[in-house]
Amino acid sequence: MILYIPTFCVNSDPFIDMGASLKVRFDEISAEGTSLTITDEAWFPDQELERRGKVSAAVLLKRDGQRVFVDGTLSATVILACDRCLELFEKTLGDDFQVEFEFTGSAPSISGEHEIDADEMDTIFIEEAAIDIFQLLRQQVFLALPERLLCADECQGLCRACGANHNKEACRCGAKENVSPFSVLAGLKTIKK
Repeated sequence: MILYIPTFCVNSDPFIDMGASLKVRFDEISAEGTSLTITDEAWFPDQELERRGKVSAAVLLKRDGQRVFVDGTLSATVILACDRCLELFEKTLGDDFQVEFEFTGSAPSISGEHEIDADEMDTIFIEEAAIDIFQLLRQQVFLALPERLLCADECQGLCRACGANHNKEACRCGAKENVSPFSVLAGLKTIKK
């Protein structure tokens, strides 16, 4: 079964504004799986990330009793600030993801210590037999971002003394760039000899 989702539902919780939501109940997921192609861009976290162009997403939901397995893909181009030189750059996100949900019916009651087994580490336990697809996609966008935001692997960053961007100009302040805070210890070692 393939569904094309061009519209969205508004989140009913007045205290948490997460933007649009698209909830799929477990009983709406067929045994063969339900495929959703998301053409509505309301799920993208525009408040936190600037983007260029269109975003797209597709998910395949498969149900096995009280568990739902989600295989998905998303595509978006975001504008980020480089961690080294602070210049803006475009990054294309095009990641596949897999998530497993398990309906528990209530909050899991774990008293004392509980050792998590390998199956539980990859499972999201939910109290409602419904998955908010838009919320899942928003989370996956942030998980797809690189740990270090670099405009290029060879980015030289800013001068620590004058702030000049080493990618665009040579520094004229004369500060030694490769001075380590531990270089003082090297001087102590030579004095002691």
